[in-house]
Amino acid sequence: MPVKYIWLAPVLTVGFGVAAFVTGYAIAVGRGYEEAWFSYISDGGTHPPESCVFGQLLNLSAVFLAISVYLRHRQIVVFYHHNLRMPNGWWRTMSVTLLYIGLFSSFGMSMVANFQETSIPICHLIGAMIAFFGSTVYVWGQIVLSYAMNPHLTPMWMNHFRTFFTSLATGSLVLHMICEHGHPFVKAGADGNIPTPPPVDNDIRRFYPGDPWYVNHIVTTCAEWGLVLSLEVVLLTFAWELRHFYAHLPKVHLRSSVASELIHNESVEIVKEGHHKSYNTNSQTRFGLGSGATVAPADGHTIPRARFNGRPMEVEHHEATYRRNEYVY
Repeated sequence: MPVKYIWLAPVLTVGFGVAAFVTGYAIAVGRGYEEAWFSYISDGGTHPPESCVFGQLLNLSAVFLAISVYLRHRQIVVFYHHNLRMPNGWWRTMSVTLLYIGLFSSFGMSMVANFQETSIPICHLIGAMIAFFGSTVYVWGQIVLSYAMNPHLTPMWMNHFRTFFTSLATGSLVLHMICEHGHPFVKAGADGNIPTPPPVDNDIRRFYPGDPWYVNHIVTTCAEWGLVLSLEVVLLTFAWELRHFYAHLPKVHLRSSVASELIHNESVEIVKEGHHKSYNTNSQTRFGLGSGATVAPADGHTIPRARFNGRPMEVEHHEATYRRNEYVY
């Protein structure tokens, strides 16, 4: 069964992600838990019910991110290896490496969703670092791969567009980390020392204008939002190439050795025009194929095949090492 709209995977990744950030922020501000200007993204996932909504939506975004990075890898392999017959080399190794980095980033995103900053802070911090750094490395890797490969799967204008927003995300990440841990914008006191940050209010540290930490807090939070939204824009653009591709749902197969054993060890009774016809095997299982249907007896070497009005039903024959006697569906 073909799946035509696989380009929706990155769209849903971004949709659920942005919905998680905005919904958590809006509910937290509306309930008075944080300041409208401005707060960390994770502050919107601290208290219920916003933490429940934030976690659910972010988990969905993480799932579709994992699907998107897998589809991106398969898209590259199909385009260059299957269609252009390009031999495997550094490009495929790089694509596989980026696949694992992308999957690891989606795992970090799920950690952010499931471990609130007030419940298990260390797990929340680790998940955020995995998601931030992993996603940044992933999109840079995709850009490098797109520029290096010839012919280009991605148009050059799209590569330039992604480069701009990824550069913005990288700058935001660096600025966020510097402000978060170095506090360069905190006003020193009269003694030259950095003052103590304001106390935690209802599990969230709140900053107000005039506070020595206020400017540093605003720069830190704006950089975090700039980082996340820039990455979301880049991830959304992966739908551009995916719109030219489609996928097939996976098939589930029974091992031929197991199928042969089951058929040879069980009896088959066929209902034919109201009469039962039995074959010399050992079970009581009955398969009703309807009027006019018969099954050829097993001879120890082949799997019985159904017949209808004397003609064999449609069967696909494949190599013995791959599939055997698979009915078309």
